[in-house]
Amino acid sequence: MSFDGAQVIVFPARKRGGERWEPWVTESVVARHYNVSTRTVRRWREAGMPSRILGSSRRFRLSEIEAWHDKGEAS
Repeated sequence: MSFDGAQVIVFPARKRGGERWEPWVTESVVARHYNVSTRTVRRWREAGMPSRILGSSRRFRLSEIEAWHDKGEAS
């Protein structure tokens, strides 16, 4: 499947420890998902948006961000 020249990779539904597996994504992926700038993503993170540092990189899970947005915590 492709979208404007980019390839969309569909992740299979996998379960690990009773939870559905979900990839950790980068700041730029979050920005593209919400159609905002990476600066906006950094402001959201400073406002409390959930993220983790894995190795030397900050990563995000879209499901955690969506739950955070649903609580109305995004500004």
